[in-house]
Amino acid sequence: MEVLLVDDQAITVQVYAASVRKTFGGAKVHIAVDLTEALQIAAGHALDLVLLDLTLSSSQGLDTLQRFRARFPELPVLVVSASEERERIDACLAAGARGYIAKASAVVGLPDAMKIVTSGGRYVPPQAH
Repeated sequence: MEVLLVDDQAITVQVYAASVRKTFGGAKVHIAVDLTEALQIAAGHALDLVLLDLTLSSSQGLDTLQRFRARFPELPVLVVSASEERERIDACLAAGARGYIAKASAVVGLPDAMKIVTSGGRYVPPQAH
């Protein structure tokens, strides 16, 4: 299992990395702090999952997801974002994200979300139902 974490906040990345390693024992975790680095890492590795923050120094919002998906449409992307707005969640899912989880819920909900997405399912947060 290889997972790419894309977030420019060091503390957040460390929390996600710990969750990935606990959820998928022996997982290899790659870290990118911007979209350019994420695209380079994705091009050079056989990734199983991407956790993508939408607010990076090099890109903002839905554009971040769209640019990543344009290059790697087959990779399952789980968006991890500060926003809990229904419109944002729906837009990300429509743009090809396999799941969406708010950062406020990530500590508790991330393991289940990752399992669902890596098993081919789609994770939609409870507040979006």
